[in-house]
Parts: sequence; structure tokens; C-alpha cells
Amino acid sequence: EELQSYRYTVDYMYERGLTDELIEKFDIGFDENFIPPGRKNKVPSITFPVRDDQGNTLFIVRRSIQGKFFSMPKGITKPLYGIYELPKGIRSVMIVESCFNCLTCWKYGKPAVALLGTGDPYQINQLKQLGLSEYILALDPDDGGKRGTSRLKKALKNVGICWELTGIPEGKDINDLSKEEFDSLELE
Repeated sequence: EELQSYRYTVDYMYERGLTDELIEKFDIGFDENFIPPGRKNKVPSITFPVRDDQGNTLFIVRRSIQGKFFSMPKGITKPLYGIYELPKGIRSVMIVESCFNCLTCWKYGKPAVALLGTGDPYQINQLKQLGLSEYILALDPDDGGKRGTSRLKKALKNVGICWELTGIPEGKDINDLSKEEFDSLELE
């Protein structure tokens, strides 16, 4: 019911590279009246429902359309964003940090999940349970992303082949790349 009140689009969604197909598939919306905890003013935000593997909405991640403000409920266990939308029978998945990075991978034809950060034991367990033979690690090329990539490589090495996507320019992430730049990235 709450999601229904967010089901409309704003130009910012398309400026960030979202398509109507992605908006519908992931039920992305817009909340113009969101007031974050501890704040007094509204922060108009894109809404990203986070679902479990059965499709139940667990909580909503919000990303402001002005600045880089993210909001999610405190004290929650973060599942993999996009786990419900993964197609049956896939053998490989890209692993990224943010919702926008995840959606960019999908737009470029690569099923992906987002860690909503750099990964934790619960998410690593979810990755192991996917039954995949290949994991493509595409975390941001900053210190946190590099630590997260190292942690994931160690945790998943006995589960499947772990590739690291290389060539993302420093200071950028997947969502900043054109299709041509994305296709030129290499696996190590």
C-alpha cells in the first residue's frame, strides 16, 4: 500500500539512467514528502523497495534527488538488493555496492545484486545459497570497495569462480559508465 503512493516518475530517474522497464521491474518510485529521522525538512527521494527472495518488501532505501543523501531504516539486516528479481537458472551474477549500480548492470544486460554497502556475513551467506558458479565483483574502486572485494573473494572462493571487474576509473562507479565503457571493463 505504501509503495503505491510512490509509483510515479520524475526526470531525475531518467537523468540517472533508469528506464521505464527497470522502474517497473524493481518498483522504483518517488517520495516528495520524506523527512529523514533527525531532520526537519523534506528530502525528495527516489524509493527502492528491498525485497527478500520471495518478493516480500522488507524496507525502502531512499536516495535524495539533490546531493548524495541515502536513507534506510536503522538496525535492519540488509539482504541483497535485487535478489528477488534474479532470473531463474542464471549461472553468474554481478555484485555491486548501490541500487543505482545494480540497475545500471541490469540496463547493460547483466543480472546484478547490490550489497547496500560493501557486504556483511548475512549477505555473503545469501550469495553462497544462490547456487551460482560465477560471481563478478564490481565494487567501487575506492578503499572500502577494495576491502569489500577482498572479503568477498575469500568468502566465495570455495563456492564458485570469483572474478573482479577491473578498469573502473578512480572516483567513478558502475553507474557513471556508458555502455561502451562498461563493455570495455575486464575480468581478472
